[in-house]
Amino acid sequence: MDKKQILGAAHRAVNPAANHYTVKNPQRVIRCDRQRILPAWRLIGYFSPAEAKSVEDISYKVPVGASTAELVIKKSRFVAAVGRAATRRDAEDFIESVRDLHPAASHNCYAFVACAPGGTDIGFGDDGEVSGTAGRPMFTLLEHSGIGEVVAVVSRYFGGIKLGPGGLLRAYTDCLRTALGELEIKEHVPVRNGYLVFSYAHENSIRVLFEKSGVTITSVERAEDVRFSFAAPFNVAENLEERIASLTRGKSKFVWT
Repeated sequence: MDKKQILGAAHRAVNPAANHYTVKNPQRVIRCDRQRILPAWRLIGYFSPAEAKSVEDISYKVPVGASTAELVIKKSRFVAAVGRAATRRDAEDFIESVRDLHPAASHNCYAFVACAPGGTDIGFGDDGEVSGTAGRPMFTLLEHSGIGEVVAVVSRYFGGIKLGPGGLLRAYTDCLRTALGELEIKEHVPVRNGYLVFSYAHENSIRVLFEKSGVTITSVERAEDVRFSFAAPFNVAENLEERIASLTRGKSKFVWT
């Protein structure tokens, strides 16, 4: 897919005229739609606090596709886009694609958690907005959502009336919160890949063990022995090799890849 096709798909995702609904109250107009945003290419910087932890052995929620929301406050228009970013590069691509969609925006503020919740591939930026009023509170909202591998951009079109630091913080987080409410999510279970070579006599018992443990057999090769390639949830992987050795009485080859 070339750049023109990518930006076309992204434009359809955040175009307020497509598949939207509007929620009104006396002070705000909120417009939301749910579509897919495809990434394009680069961003500016990231933040990795020393206190953040890498989490590999738990399941967590991740986005499915993308969602958008629009909020208007005192003539300023805020447009949020949220999607999945399994890596920092995915986050950079997503952010740049949204920037390309909103070249006339006063600010394109962003935040991402491109890893499991609690991991270190995280970042945020104010893009010239008042420091601490956009990127950091957006990141805090993502962090507290419990969603991993997620990236968000809120684009602001200045309407001529200043909102003040508190007003900006509320506007950016309210717009992002609305988009998160529209985001479809699913459960993601981190796995560790490996392969196992064993005699035909142990095939049935190994299949039973894998099934009970939630281990997925990804491929099977048969020759003089049987070879299973598999994906094991991290919480199972810790003692899987020991269990296989016990089951086969040490007559198997177990390799993590």
